[in-house]
Amino acid sequence: MQYRVLVVEDQQEIRTIVEKYLLKEGYAVVTAKDGFEALEAFSSHAVHLVLLDIMMPGIDGFEVLKEIRHVSEIPVIILTARQSEVDRVRGFRTGVDDYVVKPFSAKELMLRVQRLLMR
Repeated sequence: MQYRVLVVEDQQEIRTIVEKYLLKEGYAVVTAKDGFEALEAFSSHAVHLVLLDIMMPGIDGFEVLKEIRHVSEIPVIILTARQSEVDRVRGFRTGVDDYVVKPFSAKELMLRVQRLLMR
């Protein structure tokens, strides 16, 4: 079975890098550049994991996470520049499975994705 990952990131460069690594690892990828696109993609594609930025135009990542958690328990990894303890605690309290701070190691991120999908 090929796993599908939704990458939600407003910065094109980061979105492209993450997408390339995921494709190289054999995952199918759906992308979104803001919270509205993320919710639309989540409802129209069967995804197995979400990589979610927090700071985005429209709906922020925390709100997207809340909406996802209303209907699903799929793994979600926050991928963000926000590194404060307050943000990390808020993410975990909202239901995130992992929290990765930018800049990040793409290889480490792929291992985190793999680990969550193997659960």
